[in-house]
Amino acid sequence: MTEQGKQVAPRLTQAMENYLISIFMVLEHGEKVSNSNLVEQLRRVPASENLGTSLPAVSGMLRRMEKESLIRLGDSRDIDLTTRGRSLAESMIRKHRLAARMVVDLLDVPLHEVDAEAHMLEHALSDTLEKRIQKRLGNPKTDPFGQPIPGSGYREPRGVVTLDNAPTGKRMIVDRIPEDDAELVAYLHKSGVLPGVEVTVADVAPYRGVVTLKIGDELAVLGYNVSSEIRLRPV
Repeated sequence: MTEQGKQVAPRLTQAMENYLISIFMVLEHGEKVSNSNLVEQLRRVPASENLGTSLPAVSGMLRRMEKESLIRLGDSRDIDLTTRGRSLAESMIRKHRLAARMVVDLLDVPLHEVDAEAHMLEHALSDTLEKRIQKRLGNPKTDPFGQPIPGSGYREPRGVVTLDNAPTGKRMIVDRIPEDDAELVAYLHKSGVLPGVEVTVADVAPYRGVVTLKIGDELAVLGYNVSSEIRLRPV
């Protein structure tokens, strides 16, 4: 209790913070949050975070988060953030993506290592330090993967499409790539498939399971299963 007699909200555990981030990211992708796709997102969190993803562990954490008024469980068992939960989730996402921007821009951390580093830093950043980092970086609107930083004033460009829905033969700019698969990020980096890079979709072949991009005079072949996580915008 505070001196004024008001109850202070309990400090979030690190696991709760990671759950909030994961729920937010599923919602950010335009999907409803079910137990199954939440578990899929949780499994993308670096192993160093020591998150349990068994059904009992996830169910137990969701019950705790509902008790703390962080989430609501709907009649269909879909999971949604409360007003408090969304505010805290946006704060954690902002710290995560600012940390990612910082370790790339100031420390030259290789792109495939960035997500793991940002996950460690996000829990330690105070609101004061967050603001200092934001100012030092020039108030960026996106992280190194093109993901929007909440509260930055980011507006999605017109005409953004996922790679699997992009027109073939048309010049496009990479707008966003996934951040949480280190091997995929390393491959995208090596292939030059990075935010801000101009590409042409040479071929989309779901029946063969591949998408082919042309970058300058080079070709990059990607699995069709990841193409929905890469976003392009018109030149």
